[in-house]
Amino acid sequence: MKKHVFEVLDEYLYTEKLSNGINVYLYPTNKTKNFYISISVNYGANVLKYRKGKKEVNVIPGSAHFLEHKVMALSENKEISERINSLGSLANAWTNYHGTNYNIFGSINLIENLKLLLDIFYNTDINEKCVNEEKGIIGEEIDMYKDDLNSFMYSELFNNMFHSSYVNNTVVGERSDIEKITAKRLNEIYSDYYVPNNTFIIVTGNFDPVEVSNVIHEYMDKLNLSQKKLPKLIKEKEIDNVRISYQEIKKDLIDARVKYGIKINKRIFNIKNDTLLRYYLSIILSNNFSASSKLFEKYKSENIVTNMSTSVNIIDDYVVLIISASCDDANVFIDNISKDIRKLEIKKDDFERKKKLFLKSYITDFDNIEDVEYNICESILMENKIDYNEYSTINNMSYNIANNILKSLVFDNVSVIRTIK
Repeated sequence: MKKHVFEVLDEYLYTEKLSNGINVYLYPTNKTKNFYISISVNYGANVLKYRKGKKEVNVIPGSAHFLEHKVMALSENKEISERINSLGSLANAWTNYHGTNYNIFGSINLIENLKLLLDIFYNTDINEKCVNEEKGIIGEEIDMYKDDLNSFMYSELFNNMFHSSYVNNTVVGERSDIEKITAKRLNEIYSDYYVPNNTFIIVTGNFDPVEVSNVIHEYMDKLNLSQKKLPKLIKEKEIDNVRISYQEIKKDLIDARVKYGIKINKRIFNIKNDTLLRYYLSIILSNNFSASSKLFEKYKSENIVTNMSTSVNIIDDYVVLIISASCDDANVFIDNISKDIRKLEIKKDDFERKKKLFLKSYITDFDNIEDVEYNICESILMENKIDYNEYSTINNMSYNIANNILKSLVFDNVSVIRTIK
């Protein structure tokens, strides 16, 4: 095992690559008596087409999420489910565009929980009967997702902004997609992507890293899995302009909801590190649109908004900046934001203050083992690496670079989604 130090924090991460290609990340800490274990695969909802040998394979939207359901099928595996419950542990799973994560949180007998999680991941039984039974459950989940107005508006906005991106589909898919999914296709995807060299294990909490490493080695030796050549992801070429610039959603709400999205080709920023670019853009947006900003105070005093928030999204070669608002009159907000978005500014004192907030957040994340696990997982899925010097990355952020990024912003490609009564 290699021992890595997160600078300044005196926190350690042990890493190891097994002979079959699985990467293991161990974060032992005495800050808690609990543990959080996960096994993740670099396969998510962004895979819509791939090449396997000479064959091109089309993937039905929602397949990654459906496969998650069938791997984490605790309702069908009563023995494992009962054992997890008897240990007082909680098992869960999630899928996003970039990967799928299976996890257990607990406080008693980490080793047995670890073996149970590996059993779940490596002992799947995906058959036509269980797949057909799951379609109704996932259909209800799709309906619940659409009933969440904020999530629904985000997905609609992304779909409007892109022509041929994975975000044109939601992670869960549509009911019409789910009906096309078969056990055969899920098993093929499992065989193609759920392979050792596309998988990683994270353990955080109070444990002995040597003991945990030995258990993982013994388990993998019994499975006798080998590395496999991974399929090649096929991406469609995207263009800069938005697909749909305006959409209305009919909702009987007291206040109107608006999401104002700006699509920008990220090459104009000339920053290769997506995490760093996201930090800079988040500071710029926060400075201009947060609850403590002058613009928000102005909008609030003039009854233009009741609340306002922002998000920075990096989707392949594009940055998408989104300003969300609740307001009495959506037309007034849209008119004002269309002008004020071109007047962004940031002063050095404000930049340094917000940078310190990022540093504080980075430090406090290590107080929670679930946050540590999630941050490690996201770094691997998004960047395929962990930045052990992220404190310096943040601390060395330059006000001059922030100003250059601000000046580089272009607002030619805008898409707006809003509610109407």
